Amino acid sequence: MTRRDAWLRVRALFAPRRTERELHDELAFHIERETQKHVASGVSPAAARARALARFGSMPLAADQCRDVRGTSAIDALARDVAYAWRTFRRAPLAAATIVGTVALGLGLVTLVFTLFNFSFLRVDAVRNPHELYSVEEPDRSGGESQRPLTRADYDAIRTETSVFADVAAVLPWVRTRVDGRVVSGALVTGNFFEMVGVDAVRGRVLTRDDDRMNGRPVVVLSHRGWGKLFATDPNVIGRTVRINGVPLEVAGVLPEDFRGLSLAPPDYWAPLALAGQLRDGYAKNPETIAVEVVGRLAPGTSREAAAAALSVWASRRADPPHASGRSTVMTLRPRSGALSADLLEIVAVATPLFFSFGLVLMIGCANVANLLLARGIARQRELGIRLALGASRRRVIRQLLTENLLLALIAAACGLGVSRLFMEGAIYAVARSMPPELAEQLSVGAPSADWRVLVFVVAGAVASTMFFGLVPALQATRLELVRTMRGDVTKTARPGRARHVLIAVQVGASALLLICAGVFLRSAASAARLDPGVRTSDTVRVYVANESRRAALLQAVAAHPLVTAVAASSPPARAVASAAIADRPGRTSETSRRVAVQQILASANYFDVIGLNIMAGRGFTLAERRADASVAVVSETAARELWPDRSALGQVVRVQLSPSDAPESTEPVRAVTIVGVIRDVNGPLAPDFFPSWGVYLPASTDSPGTALTLRVRGDPEQARHTLVEHLTEIDPGLGEVSTMRTIAGLQTYILQIAFWVAVVLGGFALVLTVSGLFSVLSYVVAQQTKEIGLRVALGATTKTVARLVIAQAFRSVSVGLAAGTGLAAAVATLLLSTPAASEIGSLVHVLDPVAYITGVLVIASACLLASSLPMLRAARIDPIAALRNE
Repeated sequence: MTRRDAWLRVRALFAPRRTERELHDELAFHIERETQKHVASGVSPAAARARALARFGSMPLAADQCRDVRGTSAIDALARDVAYAWRTFRRAPLAAATIVGTVALGLGLVTLVFTLFNFSFLRVDAVRNPHELYSVEEPDRSGGESQRPLTRADYDAIRTETSVFADVAAVLPWVRTRVDGRVVSGALVTGNFFEMVGVDAVRGRVLTRDDDRMNGRPVVVLSHRGWGKLFATDPNVIGRTVRINGVPLEVAGVLPEDFRGLSLAPPDYWAPLALAGQLRDGYAKNPETIAVEVVGRLAPGTSREAAAAALSVWASRRADPPHASGRSTVMTLRPRSGALSADLLEIVAVATPLFFSFGLVLMIGCANVANLLLARGIARQRELGIRLALGASRRRVIRQLLTENLLLALIAAACGLGVSRLFMEGAIYAVARSMPPELAEQLSVGAPSADWRVLVFVVAGAVASTMFFGLVPALQATRLELVRTMRGDVTKTARPGRARHVLIAVQVGASALLLICAGVFLRSAASAARLDPGVRTSDTVRVYVANESRRAALLQAVAAHPLVTAVAASSPPARAVASAAIADRPGRTSETSRRVAVQQILASANYFDVIGLNIMAGRGFTLAERRADASVAVVSETAARELWPDRSALGQVVRVQLSPSDAPESTEPVRAVTIVGVIRDVNGPLAPDFFPSWGVYLPASTDSPGTALTLRVRGDPEQARHTLVEHLTEIDPGLGEVSTMRTIAGLQTYILQIAFWVAVVLGGFALVLTVSGLFSVLSYVVAQQTKEIGLRVALGATTKTVARLVIAQAFRSVSVGLAAGTGLAAAVATLLLSTPAASEIGSLVHVLDPVAYITGVLVIASACLLASSLPMLRAARIDPIAALRNE
């Protein structure tokens, strides 16, 4: 194709009238030249023109041949099909609006999920060559899937002693603090971070290597989100001061809106890593041991495999004995590009069920539209028969019908974008309003915008939907007997009974699956709400201490606060291995080979009393044992049974060794302790994150570093939490998270409630579409069978017999759909129970709950019976004489 041909085709698309006028003038010119040629040879003008017209033949045929040569015939045919489709829509606006609304709802829901997935992984950040960025990771020596954290000293060594990276930076992510009472999150990075990722500021400047010096200027750069949160997008933000953890930092720049750092959600700010000791007191003693994430850009010509091998060789040859003796000899590289990041599987695991559920609504809507088009195809038989009788091929008519459907689907796609935005904004608003306050104040979530990928997806969805709901009706509508059609009779082969029943069964099955899921989540949420958390949650608040240097002041403040009645402390669970030592005879012990993976927790003497955790045997810790090196311990019931299955745990000796990734470098990781007490297992929503059944508790005090404070308060715990945050923030501006135990215990219930509302909304949409589709189909069937029903009544059929006939027609498809939907729900539940996720949700979500299954089936059956009632009454009231006379 030449450039001129391409230009002619484009012009024919956007200027059809001018192109047709030029074609007409060109044909007239050639006829005129031919006429003049005959006149010059002595023929009369009239005869000459007749000979010229005979020479060229049919003018419309010649015009079509010219269009074929120019390659514009397809465009002309498409334009005519579109124009004819618009005229068809004007004749039946209600049907067109129904199709657009139904498909737009389904496409909008599916587009919503894709928009979130696109925002998380498919969108390319403002990063130079993101596929070249890799994280350096060192596997844990315990052999698990976890990674051993690298330190700033490791980063310095990798940067100076290896050559696998063109540039390498260190990142300390998710440093949480409070600014003006609001929770903000930040990341501390080395000065070359922004140079490595290739990002520049839209206002001011980014951090430089000079900023990342111990005596460097205290500056900070803001993300676009942080700019709006802290300064309300003030254009004069450069040079202003923000106090983070009480440290005044000058705003040096604002980064682009589409830059998220190297994580799914952007932090509010980035500060130099050299300020870690000032922004977090715990980092001030030994900044070289700060656990950081090392990210590098591969050197040109270096593959991932070669770089990982070189790093492993380097790690095994490190000359520093304190590090070399305990380090792994294997280093791995993890891609940092969004499409290959390690978080992809987690997001896919969440997005896949949503996409599938929303896709079911789209499928139900398409089935509804297909049923409508099947009915319209019978109503348009005479029109289609005339077109076929005049010479149009069946292929040409099918193309016309698909063009009509595609045009409606594209309009629905445009509306679907608005539907997805509306649902997204509504969902974010509903979640933010229903979320516990301490969680809501940490979130600053906005609806992601659509880009070209979303537009391509929704257009592709429109095309796929057209083939789903339009192809079978188009094939069915053009399967005609022309003689009978021209007489006005309905062709028997065009009555789509089987296709109609299949579509109804699909709708009912999908609705059953969604409503059964809604019932499962509803009953699971109700069960979780009634579940005893196992500890006190009605009057306890948990305070995380971020700055150890201010722990004493915080302890003094909470102890003197009138709302606080008791103060205890505990540490987060840390992975450990417990080895049981059992006495085989008095005065002598021999360590058995029994080794159990446990969770080690530090707890103060009054912790079990404050939290309401019952001691089943023995005792708790005394005040004299609150020293961190006291050789006593309390174990949970499950851990005691596993370590000493045939005897009492009291008085037994156990050696506890922390996992290498959780053991500080400066402490002894192995401790031999004597069991003085056994506490009750907690099987509620707070286990295993706070009270693991495989727990070993060691003594500590409220001033032990790394422990969180548990407060028993008076009155409403949420009001007490709010008051404490205001009071404690004055003492420590970088105060850690403050949450009520009631909120923590109810978090899983809240998640189940969200899942229930999602399922019930989708199930409601699906049920409405199914009921409307069934009602339309039955109304049409009754109208088509008026003569047959009248004849049955004339022959003696009763009203009950006619009603039973209509109900039987409906419930043949409904029963098949209910069986398929129930079976699919059970199959999905069985598959879910065989996955690793079953151990996490099995205690709360009963995926094979018979009550939920029976309720879902009854709701759909009742709704279908209600949808069948009006067509049934119409059929029962048919006058046989009038029906036979009209026929």
